[in-house]
Amino acid sequence: MRIIFLNCWNARTGKVFLDFVEGYSLNIDIFCFQEVQPGLFRKLSSLLPDCNSCYAGQKATFVNKNIIIISSENGMNFVQDVEMGLNGDKLYIVNIHGKARPGHKLDTPTRLRQSEVIINFFKDKPGPKIIGGDFNLLPETKSVQMFEEAEYKNLIKDYKIKTTRNMLAWETLKKSEEKQCFADYVFTSSDVKVKSFEVPDIKISDHLPLILSFEI
Repeated sequence: MRIIFLNCWNARTGKVFLDFVEGYSLNIDIFCFQEVQPGLFRKLSSLLPDCNSCYAGQKATFVNKNIIIISSENGMNFVQDVEMGLNGDKLYIVNIHGKARPGHKLDTPTRLRQSEVIINFFKDKPGPKIIGGDFNLLPETKSVQMFEEAEYKNLIKDYKIKTTRNMLAWETLKKSEEKQCFADYVFTSSDVKVKSFEVPDIKISDHLPLILSFEI
């Protein structure tokens, strides 16, 4: 199976972004998007007719119709939790858009609490879990390390990814602002078999897509 996590910047790149989604529509099973306004959600629904969708709080998850959606929740506000049925097993896909402010992407009490809430919420739920999206965090933060301490694989770290941002992000910086190379992550529980993970350097958004191939 294959999944993409992407903060799509509300498709500000226009046709480039839409062509990317359409091009991947035939070989991706699950799309997890952040920063999706209602108008864009309608466009994505048209581009992905073979998917069922869940939408809440500018987060959109599209799931191939061959996969059963058992439930979808947005109870934690910054998290869209989609429980799926696959070959008689459960699979949890968690679509994250963490708190963006302040812009330094360092630990704050709110960000630490976000990580704690996610980890505790899924601690006693049986089944494989994939947690990904725009966390608005830098790699050295305790908020990221908490997932590793909870025995999730940090694929950004494990695959030595150099950046999840691009020039579209950096060109908007003021001279006084520091260039940030990270914001986005994918964490997998130990029962997810990772086959491949890539973060292609393409300018379809001010974030790069995170593409995971996996088995459970």
